[in-house]
Amino acid sequence: MASGSQSHSEQALPSAQASVAALADARVVECAAGLFLEQGIASVKMTDIADAADVGVATLYRHFSTKASIAAAVATVLWQRLEDSYEELVAGERYRSLDGAGRLRLLLDLYCTEHLYRPGFASFIDELDRLIMEDAVSEGAISAYTQTLARPYAHYQAAYELGRSDGSIGRQTDFALFYRSLAHALLSVASKLSRGEVLPSDDFSGAATHDELGCLIDMAIRSLDVRG
Repeated sequence: MASGSQSHSEQALPSAQASVAALADARVVECAAGLFLEQGIASVKMTDIADAADVGVATLYRHFSTKASIAAAVATVLWQRLEDSYEELVAGERYRSLDGAGRLRLLLDLYCTEHLYRPGFASFIDELDRLIMEDAVSEGAISAYTQTLARPYAHYQAAYELGRSDGSIGRQTDFALFYRSLAHALLSVASKLSRGEVLPSDDFSGAATHDELGCLIDMAIRSLDVRG
């Protein structure tokens, strides 16, 4: 072998090390997700995450310099899973059999089921927003998170445009504004519900959580002059 050349095993070593590191990172993010959703970001220590992921604290800091960076990674993974669920939904026979209005409602129902009804999710996103506002999250992590957040929009826009063409949605609107406003409203209501009853007039008993989010979706859908 000529001097300076590498064996196949030597060439494969960096790739193998990268795979191991990726698996370790994925385990950290998975364990952190469970802790953040159950306890909130502020209540979880880096040592808690290291213990749950069965890695050393020094190793954890080498891969994720701050807890905020882990939180951003968790959020990115959670939204990616939602996108995966959307992809599965839109490929299904039931979804393809619906008109545009029906597809739009099904997408919104999936969003609530996968995320907003999930205990701790709205509070987690609210905490992450505050960390971003405090510049605790790197620009790179924010960029990755933002790109993942943007992906579901295409499914909603396609459903709206189908609804306009098949007549199931009668009102033409600035759909980007509609989508953004509804997404923010749903998350805000979910955040309120996650905090629990604060005033005597609050009533989150029974199915109230689902009822309030469902009512908001109903109002949004009706605002599009859904027909049929």
